[in-house]
Amino acid sequence: MSYEFHVDAMKRSLRRNRWWYQANIMKVLQDCKEKGVRDIETSVALAEQLFAILEQPVAKATPVPSHDLEPFEKDDLMKPVEPEVLNLLYGSTDKGAAEIYFKARTKKAPEDKYYFRIATNWDYGWQQKQSRQRARDVNRGRCAILRDTFYRKNNLAPDPQHYSQPAGGEISICSEYSCSFN
Repeated sequence: MSYEFHVDAMKRSLRRNRWWYQANIMKVLQDCKEKGVRDIETSVALAEQLFAILEQPVAKATPVPSHDLEPFEKDDLMKPVEPEVLNLLYGSTDKGAAEIYFKARTKKAPEDKYYFRIATNWDYGWQQKQSRQRARDVNRGRCAILRDTFYRKNNLAPDPQHYSQPAGGEISICSEYSCSFN
């Protein structure tokens, strides 16, 4: 069974329950009132308000006019390339002229090169210049962490006492074969 079948079945059962509720709720509430159920008057008043709201005429939606597309004189997708940039490609005798042309072409934003978005993934970067905030210098942020955690904030302190040589006694230098005392 498909997902759409279950969604449709659920909508139909909810619609059927709503129709039954609208048709029979007042009868049920009047029967409860005759039997003397406590605080039923508030429920009857709420149901009458609900039915008054449901019976109000609903304004019909205004149809949206269809957009008529005006044909372009040219069917170009790309705006014309500047003569200076074209000169990099056609006027150069260098071997890497195409690479220089592409680097110069990629310096421009997509909205400066094309009339409209051609691919859906261009939605993200289209006219990003207008909403862009100044980028922070990321390297400066890391320097502060290194400076605060790695480097000392004061001059070198003397070594602790337990690092110094033992006071008094004899110092011996031993090897595998012999030991000599100073």
